[in-house]
Amino acid sequence: MPADLPNTGLDWNDVRHFVTLVEQETLTAAAEALDVQHSTVSRRVAQLEACLGLRLFDRIGKRYWLTEEGQRLYAHARELAKDMRAFQRLAHGQRQAITKVTVTAPPVVLRWLLLPRLARFYATQPGIALRLQSSTELHDLHQRQADIALRLQRPEAPDLVVRRLRQLHFGFYAATEYLRHTARSDWRFLTLSTHNPLSRWAQDTIGNGPVLLACNDFELIRQGIAAGLGVGLLPVDGVASGQELTAVTLHGAQPERHEQALYLVMHEDVRRSPKVRAVADFLAQALSSSSSLGQ
Repeated sequence: MPADLPNTGLDWNDVRHFVTLVEQETLTAAAEALDVQHSTVSRRVAQLEACLGLRLFDRIGKRYWLTEEGQRLYAHARELAKDMRAFQRLAHGQRQAITKVTVTAPPVVLRWLLLPRLARFYATQPGIALRLQSSTELHDLHQRQADIALRLQRPEAPDLVVRRLRQLHFGFYAATEYLRHTARSDWRFLTLSTHNPLSRWAQDTIGNGPVLLACNDFELIRQGIAAGLGVGLLPVDGVASGQELTAVTLHGAQPERHEQALYLVMHEDVRRSPKVRAVADFLAQALSSSSSLGQ
């Protein structure tokens, strides 16, 4: 085999037209099979012959018969055509395949904000499968373990794209029956065991009140409140009507509220993916401050 083949500028489409003309034998039949003008087939074959420096066909009437050189090349060209068709089918399958996009978020965001909106997302994006992970760590993005992160603290890394979505509100709630049968001096509390601005605010608000349960799961706190264990910290968006939970006031005249911003975060490179961009656009619209639960 020669060390260096000449750069002939070979065009795959010329090879495809050559193979089709061999199989169809006439320009008209080949043109119909390729859905082109018969002049296109003639031009393509002439280009291939010029590129290779070989005469591939003898023209006898309207029929094209392979020369000896053409016969030797046809078997290879036919296999090449099969490979190219397989390549095109694979590429088409990749375009049609369901793409997985990984979104990480704190449990409170996944459960009370994102899940109620997923049906609307899948109705508009059937080609994307969301992979949801509960996490509060930004290294998920840097290590490519996630495509998009929803975070309650604004990251400062320069290679991250950050968009503020909305304010989340948190407050203390109790079961109606608990408030009816428990004196204020006997209230016990359910709060977060984490170390962040929200848990510090909750502890400052509770003060010296006895903490019956501390955990990192708002759903567990909600269930404890519903079971009559005490007064617990919950996201305001997570308290639906009909749950018989009442916002309570610990100091002053109005129930205390803590506000915390929700941010959408992506790595600079990942946002160029069309499907990641589609998920990010949906999240930005669905979870923005103008979107309310249930919309």
